[in-house]
Amino acid sequence: MTAPVAVTGPRVLLHFWEHQFIRFRKTFRSTITAGLVGPLMYLLGIGIGLGTQVDARAAELGTDSYVDYVGPGLMAASAMQLAASESLWQTGGLLRWRGVYVSITSTPLAITQLFVGHVAWIGFRTFVSAVMYLIVLLAFGIVGSPLALLAPVVAALTGMAFAAPISAWTGWSMSKGPGEQSFPMILRLGIIPLFLFSGAFYPIEQLPIVLEWIARVVPVWHGVELIRALILGEGVGLLAGLGHVAVLLSYTAAGIAVGQRTFVRVLGS
Repeated sequence: MTAPVAVTGPRVLLHFWEHQFIRFRKTFRSTITAGLVGPLMYLLGIGIGLGTQVDARAAELGTDSYVDYVGPGLMAASAMQLAASESLWQTGGLLRWRGVYVSITSTPLAITQLFVGHVAWIGFRTFVSAVMYLIVLLAFGIVGSPLALLAPVVAALTGMAFAAPISAWTGWSMSKGPGEQSFPMILRLGIIPLFLFSGAFYPIEQLPIVLEWIARVVPVWHGVELIRALILGEGVGLLAGLGHVAVLLSYTAAGIAVGQRTFVRVLGS
């Protein structure tokens, strides 16, 4: 019996997304609730609670209040966290424990296409979460520009910039790598420090020079800078904005190139 011939083009990816939407309906309400409660707790606890102790003008944050500064930054940092979470245990489950992606390999969808759809789906999940975040920011009176409508798109790009390389790692880990034992290390030594040094809570120029340049290299800072400019209406230069987007797309493209290979390795050619 011959193997099914892979169908190229967007049509086969639409079927994959239809499958994902059917699965998403079961958790849609909890996703929306978490998307509203999460930023609300962050803004109340950090933006307002801690923010009362911070003189935004004296700290030269470029805003009149600390909550205005930290709110948009947290949208990007949270996008990174969500994408990382979806790319580790959730992706491992789809590849191995629940066998969902193993089943998909018997369809016309090629494994390389599967990985692209997988990363795009995490980007969509991040986009939905960012829309909820934007609603909370609007309720707090933080949104200062119509360009804020573009912020969830940037959040999705930030999420995919992490989802692609981390999912690639998960694919390798599930085949011949260390497996899920490496996932806590990625969170503790990678995502959590990046969350703290992302520029969401303070300008990265206040970091030691080595940490500052590390922050500039990784995608989350670029997401923070662009989302903050869009939401607050500060304006961002065309070249600077394109530079931020280029970094996010470069990480996504590199992660997809590697991830397609690791998914083929774990799921079979």
